[in-house]
Amino acid sequence: MPRNVRNGNFRGRGGRNYGGDRQFYDNSSKYAEHDDRTERGGERNNDNRSRNDRNMTDVKRRVSFKAFSGGRGKGRITENLIRAHINEDDEVMGGDTFDGGDLRVRMNNNRKFPRQKRSGSPIPRGASNGGPHMRKKLVPCNNSWYEVKIPYGHKYERDFVLRSIQHAISPQTFIPLYYKVTESAVLFYVEDFKAAEAIQKVDRTIDTPDGRRMIVLVRSSQPSSPVNEQLKARMKQAMVKRYNPQTKGLNLEKFHADPDLSDIFCALFRPQIILAAIDIIAEHIPEIEALNLNDNKLYMLDHLKSMATKMPNLKVLYLARNRIPYVNTLDSLKGLKLVELNLEDNPLRQRFDDNTLYVSEVRKRFPKIIKLDNIDLPPPISFDVPEDDMKLPPAKASFLCDGGGADFVRQFLEQYFAIYDSENRQPLLEAYHEHAMFSLTVNTYHQSNQQKLGAYMGGNRNLKHKTDLDSRCRSLKQGRLQVVSYLSSLPQSKHDLQSFAVDLTLFTPHLILMTVTGVFKERKENINAEVVRSFQRSLVIVPSAGGFCIRNETVHITGATRLQENKCFKPLTGIGAAPVVVAPAAAPVGMVPVAGADTTNLVDDNTKLQMIQALAVQTNMNAEWSKRCLEETNWDYQRAEFAFSELHKQNRIPPEAFVKQ
Repeated sequence: MPRNVRNGNFRGRGGRNYGGDRQFYDNSSKYAEHDDRTERGGERNNDNRSRNDRNMTDVKRRVSFKAFSGGRGKGRITENLIRAHINEDDEVMGGDTFDGGDLRVRMNNNRKFPRQKRSGSPIPRGASNGGPHMRKKLVPCNNSWYEVKIPYGHKYERDFVLRSIQHAISPQTFIPLYYKVTESAVLFYVEDFKAAEAIQKVDRTIDTPDGRRMIVLVRSSQPSSPVNEQLKARMKQAMVKRYNPQTKGLNLEKFHADPDLSDIFCALFRPQIILAAIDIIAEHIPEIEALNLNDNKLYMLDHLKSMATKMPNLKVLYLARNRIPYVNTLDSLKGLKLVELNLEDNPLRQRFDDNTLYVSEVRKRFPKIIKLDNIDLPPPISFDVPEDDMKLPPAKASFLCDGGGADFVRQFLEQYFAIYDSENRQPLLEAYHEHAMFSLTVNTYHQSNQQKLGAYMGGNRNLKHKTDLDSRCRSLKQGRLQVVSYLSSLPQSKHDLQSFAVDLTLFTPHLILMTVTGVFKERKENINAEVVRSFQRSLVIVPSAGGFCIRNETVHITGATRLQENKCFKPLTGIGAAPVVVAPAAAPVGMVPVAGADTTNLVDDNTKLQMIQALAVQTNMNAEWSKRCLEETNWDYQRAEFAFSELHKQNRIPPEAFVKQ
């Protein structure tokens, strides 16, 4: 057919008009077929020429660059006509109607040109792929499993389907896995991206016996298989032949391709499968020392954390030819005591240009590694310390650098806080050195409205906020008079001696250093308004006049935690309520004797009688045995109380001690 277009008319040689009756646009929305190519009379030619001019004017007036918004009106017909001339095709070959395809070709009696699914574009869909059908681009996925679906493939033999695809993609090869025939299609899987990409390209290029073109749909997907008891039994069966009892090694390399599992999908990169495998190993071969997980497409290792507890003897682990992306992915396995590890052909290996850095990063997670990627490493630099010696000592409430200082600490603190919690704190003058220094800090960060520390803020000497030298000096109390005067101005308090924790870090005849922490209440008229505080006191104590006194003290006060509030001021467990007995305030703190000295003379007879009565009420012992208990502990009430409690637990107190006289 001639293709010379001039002003909307087809002209042959010599200017002969062959297209007078052909219309590019018709207001009646009807498309006219080609004319019979015969010459017409001059009058008819003139009429047709005039009509064509009007039609072309109408076409020009309707030209627009806006995308067509939809519908089946005149704009789509004009679009298809122009598209047909661009492609230089009078007709598009009709074929099958494909289910699920990207382009549906619909033909009717009034149209010879296919209507595209997408409107408003002058370029035929699929032109970018070099063919009439556009395909969704296949991209690689982490697990590299791809589903191939052939609609209506159930009509053909399996051998025909697979041989046809293999012939079409040759020389590329593929291995079909888990071939399945459904009511309307055929499904199988491939685990190679290049093979999947090649199979996708043969869509609608293979002729079938019934004269159709084979539809081949490929997408990224993996087979599904429920984890049930039947699957676990099959896994156990496959593991039995893969275990070597002599080496205590289990080889699970490419486990999903095991012949015993050919009809089910049992890939270890699936979290449910790998967790089931770990449970099977822990139950049947807990003594395992070597495990091979090569070529299983493992990506994330979070699901392998339980291996550290369920495989405590594991020393050799192979993870080559997997998809582990980063070295910190190995953090999930840090609990394993590995001596050999293989990470060859994993993406993480490509991230290290320096092999020394690579070895260093792996050894941060596995310090005992001596073989990495089948290469022997130099022995690690470490201290040959038994693991038992590396354990931290158990936590203790108090620390005493010298056991002989226990009595001194107890006596000193009892006497000091007995006076501090009394109505008059002036006797504390004997507890401080003439040139003593005192500093107070307050932490208000965690305080609530009920725990405001305003009474202590005036003397707060927090060096973080006291930046100038003058304010720091004014906040520092120097001399016993200033110290005791400031302590007397603080709110009345009541300390819980049972909450005390003491660290005696230095104990010599000339210098003692200790830190005591605990809780106290501010005593107020309204008992419901009492607020619990937490404190810490660091004391530097020196000898003075046959006793000891405080040379330097720093105090830190903050609000008590909820746990401290719940535990404080509770009676001793297993012992009934008893009156509170404190050391006599008459004994000046400055006269605390040296540790180990007899304290009998420091307690008067009246106080001794009160202590005997209180211990008898608390322990249910008679007065004679209560007196004996106090005498054996040098009239230290807390020591006597503790001694009774321990001996009573051991049933070492005779029955006559509880006989009332």
